[in-house]
Amino acid sequence: MSLSRRRFIGITAVCMLGARHALASENVGARWQGIALGAHADLRLVGLPAREAERLLLAARAEIERLERQFSLYRADSALVRLNATGSLEEPGPDMLELCSLVSTIHQASSGQFDPSVQPLWMAYARASGVPDRKALAVARAATGWSKVEISADRIRLRPGAALTFNGIAQGFITDRVVGLLKAQGLEAGLVSVGEIAAVGASPGGRDWVVGLADREDGPADATIHLRDRAVATSSPRGTMFGAGSAGHILDPETGMPAEANWRRVSVMHRSAAIADGLSTAGVLQSAAELRAMVTRFPDAEVRAIDQSGHMLDA
Repeated sequence: MSLSRRRFIGITAVCMLGARHALASENVGARWQGIALGAHADLRLVGLPAREAERLLLAARAEIERLERQFSLYRADSALVRLNATGSLEEPGPDMLELCSLVSTIHQASSGQFDPSVQPLWMAYARASGVPDRKALAVARAATGWSKVEISADRIRLRPGAALTFNGIAQGFITDRVVGLLKAQGLEAGLVSVGEIAAVGASPGGRDWVVGLADREDGPADATIHLRDRAVATSSPRGTMFGAGSAGHILDPETGMPAEANWRRVSVMHRSAAIADGLSTAGVLQSAAELRAMVTRFPDAEVRAIDQSGHMLDA
């Protein structure tokens, strides 16, 4: 299996924690870069005494670590890996239950196109380098369906052969939690990127934060948006590719096929990074009319999508 990650956003603003602090020098503050749920994470705190910034970074990293132990597909000790391996998760806890509730909301709003139960399909494509045979696809499709997942405060139970992936929403969920933690410890203004980007308060100049959008994580921004107390998430149907073929990583739960290349990328802005994350993931599977209809169900949401011809959809 060969995966090429080409997802999401470039930041074109300084990240500042604590608007009351002056930007004294570049060596005041702290920065951490790492991986969260398989995606790049970047926490940059400037304009703070280094000791205070390092303390806040440690708290944020601990929160990321705690939530990765819930939602990661890349850690053998995560609750999600245990659920997929055994088909059952006893006493899932408040974080898992809250995330599942958000999933159900977006699943309904997207007419089922946002569906974390596509993991068996994802694995079928991954094992076959993007070209699974019809039998493998049929078996995987039979195991999908969010409505088949049994969820209660006591346990989450999957049907035989089923498995979940929260990679289309958990990065936003963790971003929201990190922002909440930092605000509780004094965050007044800044940008937090844990797979998705959240802007808190105003930029150091008193204006909205300027965030650049790009098709590739390592590519130049070709558009900008302005954020204040909002988050943005961007998805591209070809953001991650299976092998050298044309199969992208976002799969239609109904057909089992990769998202058609209607959209070059879909960006969603919302006060919740988790909601923006889920909506952008579903959006690449939708027509323009479907995308508009889904977004209107979240009054605070905005979408900016670009099709393959370069035409823009704003809603």
